[in-house]
Amino acid sequence: MITSSEFPGLDIPGIDASSSLDGLGAIELHHPTQGIDGDGSLDTVTTTGDDAMQVWTDYDHDGFADHVTVVEKDGDYAAWEFQRHPDGTSEWVRTDRGRIGS
Repeated sequence: MITSSEFPGLDIPGIDASSSLDGLGAIELHHPTQGIDGDGSLDTVTTTGDDAMQVWTDYDHDGFADHVTVVEKDGDYAAWEFQRHPDGTSEWVRTDRGRIGS
């Protein structure tokens, strides 16, 4: 499993493709370094470690991640979307998972 200590200076939690993000709240993206949605704004932070890569994206530009994808060295991957509900609650919902090459 990846741990946030692998990425000094980032306040991003350690997760892997099999993680449950239950109880994980909003994740602030302090200094996005890439723009992946084509609108010209920086919206994404990519972290890499020995075992995996995490891609955190803020599509609505509110400063908080809306989507995260994890790809592990062994090919396992998973993606989650952060959903805010009208009653004020929020949750990370898994939108995809699998194994690259399978």
